[in-house]
Order: sequence, then C-alpha cells, then structure tokens
Amino acid sequence: MSHRLKSRNKPKRLNMSLGVALLPTPQNISIQSVNMRHLLKWRPLEADCETLYYSVMFQGEFEIHMLNGSWVDAYNCQKIIKTECDLTLDLGSDSDYSISVQALCDGQTSWGRLPMTFNRKDTLLEVPNMTVDVTGSMIQVGFSEIFPYTTINLSVWREGDEHNVSTQVIKARPYLLFFDTKQNRGRHCLKAEAFLETINKTSISKTRCVYIFSDATIAVIIAMALALGWMAPHCGAWLRQGMCHKEVLPKALIEEWPGTTPTLFSEILLESTHSDLVLHPLEVQDRKSEMKATCTANIPAEAILSS
Repeated sequence: MSHRLKSRNKPKRLNMSLGVALLPTPQNISIQSVNMRHLLKWRPLEADCETLYYSVMFQGEFEIHMLNGSWVDAYNCQKIIKTECDLTLDLGSDSDYSISVQALCDGQTSWGRLPMTFNRKDTLLEVPNMTVDVTGSMIQVGFSEIFPYTTINLSVWREGDEHNVSTQVIKARPYLLFFDTKQNRGRHCLKAEAFLETINKTSISKTRCVYIFSDATIAVIIAMALALGWMAPHCGAWLRQGMCHKEVLPKALIEEWPGTTPTLFSEILLESTHSDLVLHPLEVQDRKSEMKATCTANIPAEAILSS
C-alpha cells in the first residue's frame, strides 16, 4: 500500500467486543476479485434501526509489523448505507489482508470479519472481450476496456504456418488493431494473452480463425452472383417447364369421355304419411260448431223444405 493512502487513513485499534451482545453482526461477508478489482460484499443487517451505517477496515502485513497491529479505515467505505465496498485502491500490496465490517445502528456497533485472509494474487484474470471483423484483406481486432496493470499480447498467424507469428502488444487506448493479409490470403487465426505483471499471472483466450478470400475467389463469387441474378428472370419459364412437366392424357380418356358432363340422379320413393291435428278440448267444441254451420250453408233450400 502506498504511503499516500496510509497518510489519509488513520490507523486505529479495533475493539470487536463493543456492542456485540446488543446488535447482530454483519453476515455472509465475501470478496470478489476479478482483474485486480476487489469488491467486498455482505448481507444487510436484520435490525430495527432509524439510521444504519457500515464502515470497513483492513489489516495487512504493514499494519501488523509497522503499525503495531492497527487497523486502517477503507478510504471510500466509511459510514455508507450500501452493502458493498470497492477495496481496489486500499489493498495495494501482495500481502494477506484481514478485513472487517462494522455496523452502526442508533449508537450501537457490531463487527463481522471476512472468514479468511485475502491476497490480491488470488484475483481471477480474464482476457477482455475480443471482436474480429474482416474487410477485404484487412483483419480488424478490437477489445473491450483493458483493466489497469494488464497487458494484452495479440498473436496472428496463417493456419498451417504457426512458426511465422505476428505479435502486437496493447497496453492502453486505442484498443483497436489492423492486420493486412493482402500478400498472404487464406485462413488466419488469432489468440490474445492477458498478462498481469504485478502478480505475474497470465490468461489466454480461445483461438479464433477467419478466412481471407483471394482476389480471384472474390471475382468468381461476384461473377456467379451476377450470373444467377441474370438467369432468374430470363430462365425462370424454361426451368418451370423442365421441372414441372405436364403429362399427356391417354387417348382412351380423351375419345370416350362424353361431350357434356353427365348428370347422375336417383329416384327416391317416400312412404306416404298422414298428419294428425291435435286440438284443445275447447277448440274441439268450436271446430264442431264451425263444421255444422258450414254443412248447413251448403244444403239446398229445397232439401230443407222437403224435410
């Protein structure tokens, strides 16, 4: 750790017995370290507090041997409300660090500690994301943001000629490189190696290969595309006729088939039926009176007088 950081972080003695019985301690304290970025996290405290703050402290070999075992405040993690702390700038040496989290709740305090010591040499080193684009004979290679203290060694070679490798070193922006393969067409492969000098750690990406077409191949592809584009409208009818050929009907079907379409029918005999009329009793009496009046009106007057 630099003396500049130590001058602004005043060492102090840490009394972890204060308030432990009254306030729960921070739990599930862990640290995630990727590409030399160290992020400490813990679970929110389950306590009923009007104001709840957290403070982080650490102790390394320098603090133990040179500062009589004192603890140092993490510069950007004092009385914070979030449950994470970036310790990248605080843990500045390859020593084993003890890390503690203090909870402050309405005047009460409690302490939780990282279960094991942390050394930045254990960081997970990852190669930045690599993009590869081909434009004509040019290979364009780009990287996402490169982390501090990390160097990228990019190797490019023609497949089958691994002994003739071109290497480029990237340490700062711009993270963009161009390779001209005009004199050496074919299939080319690329591989990136991330090197972290401070801890002497290396990580290698997967090999990616792209194909660079020669001028003759590109000319043939363009000619074929143009030929197919011309043939589509001009030869479409011929292709349809050749692929969808109509078969000629047999003569028997043509000669014996009637000129008019025959009509097929069948006679259906239905059994005779009788219909019955169902009347209400009152309607029966009215129907009888109507029938009687009708019959009387149809009898001749002579028949009535003679009777």
